[in-house]
Parts: sequence; C-alpha cells; structure tokens
Amino acid sequence: MSAATLDKGTADGSAPGAEGSAPARPLRTSGYLGAAAVLALLTVVLCYQFAGTLLTGPAPRLLAGAVLPVLVLGGPLLLAHQRNRLSEEEWEAGRHTESRVAAARSRNASVSSLGLTGFVAVVAVAGLLVFTNDGAVQKTFFNMSFMTRSLGDVFGALLINIQIAVGAQLLAMTFGLVLAVARLLPGKGFWPVRVLAIAYIDVFRGIPSVVLIYLVCFGLPLTEVPVLSEGDPVVYAIIALALTYSAYNAELYRAGIESINPGQTSAALSMGLSQPDVLRFVILPQMSRNIAAPMLSQFIGLQKDTALVIVVGIIDAFSQAKIYSANDFNLSAVTAVCFVFVLVTIPQTRFVDYLLARSGTKLKRV
Repeated sequence: MSAATLDKGTADGSAPGAEGSAPARPLRTSGYLGAAAVLALLTVVLCYQFAGTLLTGPAPRLLAGAVLPVLVLGGPLLLAHQRNRLSEEEWEAGRHTESRVAAARSRNASVSSLGLTGFVAVVAVAGLLVFTNDGAVQKTFFNMSFMTRSLGDVFGALLINIQIAVGAQLLAMTFGLVLAVARLLPGKGFWPVRVLAIAYIDVFRGIPSVVLIYLVCFGLPLTEVPVLSEGDPVVYAIIALALTYSAYNAELYRAGIESINPGQTSAALSMGLSQPDVLRFVILPQMSRNIAAPMLSQFIGLQKDTALVIVVGIIDAFSQAKIYSANDFNLSAVTAVCFVFVLVTIPQTRFVDYLLARSGTKLKRV
C-alpha cells in the first residue's frame, strides 16, 4: 500500500488497510435523545402536579409547573438535537471527523439532559409525597413550629450524645489497639493470648449494641458490687459502647498493621531496635495514617449508636425529642433530631472523603 493510499484512508475515517471500503458511521444518538425526551415529558407532568399542591390558580400553576420546567429541561435536550442534526449534515458533506465530534457532543448533551431531568424528577416526586393530601406528611414530620420549639432542648441533650461518643471512642481506640497487638503476638507461647483476643473480638462483634447497653446499664447496678454498681448511667453507656466498638477497632488496627511491609520490621530489627520500639516508631505511625479514614467512619457510626441509650432512660437528644412528640402528637421534633445528627456527621464524612482522596493520590505517586 502506498503512502498516499494510507493518508487517504486515515483522512476519511476508514481503516488504513481497507481500500475502497466505506467509513463507519458514528454511533447513533437517537436512542439517547428519545429516552431524554420521554423522561423530560414525564418530569414536566410531575412538576405540574407538584405545583398544583403548592399554588392556587391556573396561571401560577402553569408557569411554575410547566413553563419553567420546559425552559430548564428543554435547553440540554434542544442542544443535543441540534448537535445530532449537525452530525448528520457533516456526514452527508463528507466531513466524517467533524460528524463524529458532533455526534459525541450530542450524546454528551443527551446524557446531561438525562441527569438533570432525573434530578428534577426525584425532587418533584419527593415534593408530591410531602405535600400531597393537604400536606399531611409535611404537617406530621416537617412542621416548622414544632421543630423550632424543640431545637433548644434537643441541642442541650445532644451534649449527652457527644459525651458518650467521645468517651466511648477513646476507650474503644485504646482497648482495640491492645486487642490487635495481642492477636498479632508471634510465637507458640502467646497462643492463649491470641485465642482470648480472637474470642473477645468475635463475641462482641456479634452482640448488638442495644443489647449490650441494656445488660451493662441495668445489670451492673443489680450486682451490688462496691464501686462497680454505683456508677452513673452515662458512664455505663460509655463502657457498653466501648466494649462493642473496641472489637471493631481491633480489626481496623490489625488490618493497618498487616498492610505494612514486613521488610520494614526486619530492617528496623537489624538496626538494633527492640520489638516494642519497632511497633512504636515504625509500625504504629504508618498504621495510623492508613486507618485514619476508616477509624473516623467508625466514629461516625458510634455517634449514631449513642441514640440507643434511650432504652435505659438516659435523656439524650432522641429522648428529648420523643418527649416533645408525645406531648404534641407530632413527629416533627424527631425529624429535628435527624437533621441535627446529619449536620454533625456531614462535615466528618466530607473529611473522611478528603483523607481517602489524599491517600489515593499518594498511592498513585508511589
């Protein structure tokens, strides 16, 4: 094949070795366009119904429920249609590369239209569920007067949840590290210690947190053992949650320790460091960086589990909201507690995402 033939085949979009064969047409975008148009039509209907639950009068309902959604959703759909038509025109004119570029842009615009339409549809369906039947759902779960009236006491009681979460996390991290080290002790002489650590981890990971809280908070006072049976219920709740989460943290520590190359331990020992020094100066610092994000995720779960102390009568945020709900015959105060916990945990969740992203970036550099 001559160089001229090769250049000609490459220029018209055909395979270099296929002399005289017609170039392949770009992928059709009609399927994307059709799906986007159908979903947009259904979404406009949903928006129109949603507007009817909020607005009175045909003109406002038509404007907010039909005209505005058509303008918002029609832009990407119209752009996708124009680029699809441009792709066909470019193909007929023999500009195959430009046709493929326009087709790709049409598909991208169609996918953008699908994403935007799906988002608006979900919002419209949620709005219909909340405000339908004269706003029965909104009045039961999202009554602003009940929510604002209970927020002060809910935030005050939230301090109990924070106290329990922080105390339990500190104990669980400390005891969990002891369990992880005990489980990883080498040699035949330490097998009883390893068996005890494994047994503890397996048992306390299998017991539900609410059951353990009930047993500790009600059981220890019944023993009438000096000091042990005279504690505060909040202290008992901290101990119960620490017993559970120390087992989970032990597995995080173990995974972090085992993720470190054994060659680093051998190198440190060859330099004259003792086994405790290797653990302290070589293993634990690296392990802490590796498990920081999972440990914080575990702490977020612990914060939510503090609401389980309601079973033993501790007045936390959920208990306070339940009192308001019982007095008002309305669950808006409990919804306020949900918002409070979400506001507390979202910054921590984003911080976890940041740690994971930074860890992933470092691994790529390595």
